[in-house]
Amino acid sequence: MFENVKADFGRITSAEGEQRGKARVLISALLSQGFQATLVYRFARWCVCKHIPVQPLRFVLERFIEITTGISIPAEAKIDKGLRIHHFGGIIIHSAVTIGKNCTLHQGVTIGDRGNPLKAPRIGDNVFIGAGAKILGDIIIGDNCQVGANAVVIKSVPDNCVVVGVPAKIVDKPLVKLERISERLL
Repeated sequence: MFENVKADFGRITSAEGEQRGKARVLISALLSQGFQATLVYRFARWCVCKHIPVQPLRFVLERFIEITTGISIPAEAKIDKGLRIHHFGGIIIHSAVTIGKNCTLHQGVTIGDRGNPLKAPRIGDNVFIGAGAKILGDIIIGDNCQVGANAVVIKSVPDNCVVVGVPAKIVDKPLVKLERISERLL
């Protein structure tokens, strides 16, 4: 649990620590609704994995976080270290979801099922999910993908892709995009 919390906190401090003092970053991280929700999730997940019977306390903590931050992350979801929630509000994560390392979520994101409560998305490592995006169904989002704002993803996405639209379509591969930009500069 502590390794995951340290990685989650590290995602906040690495981005902001150089611009502001470490004490200010620590305070802003602890006051961040996204970090608070992640911290409660990590504690609840640890209790579930260790079979610690704290169901009433877990229920109260999870509901309190949902009410105060608008973020719902059930302890049954499998989220690897380095989760970063940029802005709070309207974030719903299904209990059967699997999320990889170093993923970033913005406000209004829903990651859920399409009618079958046992089948939810699996999201790879280093995935960026923009504001208002919906990822639905038994699909896989590959590593290093970017899901655009308000995209509705209902089909699997391979590694290293950018998807946008309703329904979401692959518009570019980030590595190809960088090559095109560097060609223009030369």
